[in-house]
Amino acid sequence: MVAALTVLTATAQDKNFHIFLCFGQSNMEGNARIEPQDSVGVSDNFLNLSAVNFSDKSRKMGKWYKALPPLCRENTGLTPVDYFGRTLLEHLPEGHKVGIVHVAIGGISIDGFLPDRIDEYAKTAPEWMKPMLAAYDGHPYDRLVAMGKIAKKKGVISGILMHQGETNTGDPKWPADVKTVYENLLRDLKLNAEDVPLLVGEVVAADRGGTCAAHNSVIDTIARVIPTAHVIPADGCPQNFDFLHFTAAGYRELGRRYAAEMLKIWGIPYKPAPGDYHSTAVASPLVSMAGAVTFNLQAPNAKEVLLSSQFLKEPMPMKKGRNGLWTLTVTPEKRDIYPYNFIVDGVSISDPLNKDLFPNENFKASLVEIPAGFAFRRPGAPQPQAQQGVPYGVRDVPHGKMQYCQYRSSVLNAWRPLVVYTPAGYETSGKNYPVFYLVSGTTDTEETWFKVGKLNTILDNLIADGKAEPMIVVMPYGNMGSTPQPASMAATKMYEVFAKEMTECIMPYVEQSFRTVNDRDHRAIAGFSRGGGQSLFTALSHPEKFAWLASYSAYLTPEMMDTCFPQYGENPALINDQFKLVWYGVGSEDFLYKQVVENREYLDKKGIKHEDMNTGGGHTWMNARTYLNETLQIIFK
Repeated sequence: MVAALTVLTATAQDKNFHIFLCFGQSNMEGNARIEPQDSVGVSDNFLNLSAVNFSDKSRKMGKWYKALPPLCRENTGLTPVDYFGRTLLEHLPEGHKVGIVHVAIGGISIDGFLPDRIDEYAKTAPEWMKPMLAAYDGHPYDRLVAMGKIAKKKGVISGILMHQGETNTGDPKWPADVKTVYENLLRDLKLNAEDVPLLVGEVVAADRGGTCAAHNSVIDTIARVIPTAHVIPADGCPQNFDFLHFTAAGYRELGRRYAAEMLKIWGIPYKPAPGDYHSTAVASPLVSMAGAVTFNLQAPNAKEVLLSSQFLKEPMPMKKGRNGLWTLTVTPEKRDIYPYNFIVDGVSISDPLNKDLFPNENFKASLVEIPAGFAFRRPGAPQPQAQQGVPYGVRDVPHGKMQYCQYRSSVLNAWRPLVVYTPAGYETSGKNYPVFYLVSGTTDTEETWFKVGKLNTILDNLIADGKAEPMIVVMPYGNMGSTPQPASMAATKMYEVFAKEMTECIMPYVEQSFRTVNDRDHRAIAGFSRGGGQSLFTALSHPEKFAWLASYSAYLTPEMMDTCFPQYGENPALINDQFKLVWYGVGSEDFLYKQVVENREYLDKKGIKHEDMNTGGGHTWMNARTYLNETLQIIFK
């Protein structure tokens, strides 16, 4: 190895001083915050030739300094070069040194490094870039060459590191322009391509949701244009929240990859460092500020992988990348919480990388939340403040508590689960509260209104805004052992069992265990799908216990109404005078839309008052949350 390096450096003043020219845009400049670990343990043999003057005079242009970050300019961040140099020195023999010449400008096009284009390019440069250009007297390429000539007096230029391309994403001429920059450097610094390879880093990769990941397919062709070029892959390197830049962990890993490739060129075995725990682990889903979502699945032996979700009209094929990783990035039209799953060679699976699962009796899909209220920002701009968010967004307001409970059911002869929400301040107020019984749908569990419906955050926000009364919310498990089709009279028996369960088991347990107001005016009941049918039947069977009633995407058939509740059809005042609210919500694409409308038309025909909410969309929890948010602002007022 020493002999090989001696051949490479035979003409250098110090044959063991290996110098690298580094140029590019913001990811080379350094966008991540410098952390304490990045400034300790730096070898005295890792040096940086400052390409600019620092305002505090701690560094002067053309002078060598220990390579402590920031390497580019003052107020820049950690770069891949920091850990490129460190890693080389961990593998080189004692007495060898590594030097860096670093010139980079955030957002700059490849035109900015072409002497015949820079003047024209600078005329249209954005205002925020002009001070960066000025730091290099408006000619970053010339500064790089000038510093390279100074560096050659001390050591040998052994390679060129480049990270640029986001500004030129998808430009098919980019490889040719890079070749021009490379050949200009070789000519102006009197270097041989065989001795000075070009190492080109990929931008934030598709598996990390990279906004400019499409450019990697262009970068990956660079060796066809430049035989001495080498591509440094970025897959798995953690990204910043803007999905344009890497995190500090991402820069460390990318820098090590640059070093590993340089060591390979030199014929030196590379020993990977332990690195940051899980720093390059595959992640899924990844959600960008712009609302794009990247899904990843490690399935090297799969022949086909599809993504299925309620924000898609039909499953979409995913693309197989390096190491058998399947990736797809999509941007749902509406920001919300959605269930999704993968279909691997015809078999549906949840996302093994996602801890958030849809509580369900059967197949458990995964959940992804696409946040609302953020605008995309350009690199270098301040992070935007949250705008008006969705009702379920967690805010800085007092938060209620969720409790998991068990009660004994004499109706079903079993222990049964409940999830109970108590409002903020319940423990210390000493007050009694109204109770809202909220029932989930077919195959859902007692957790679904909590984990998917987001009852707790919706109600926290509404209470804090004075739009809802503080209340206790009880979420039971609605499965009574069977679920007949709601259009059949057979559903009546199941509804009767639930009504008995509710009034004889659930309500007594709640009223003994929590401070509740125990009269009909302070009790409400509502549910989604099957839970909506159960709520309708229970409240109509027990008007002495409930005064507030809501149905989300559910109904009772005219036949069931006539058979089980003829008194209301004969005397609508029994409902109109007793119930403070009878409320229906349904989506126009819901497969139960027609039946819900028929139920409401039946009520109209009988003179029974009710309130309605019609939305778009189907039989989804996205709609269920909308209906919940609406009715929480009505009940108990």
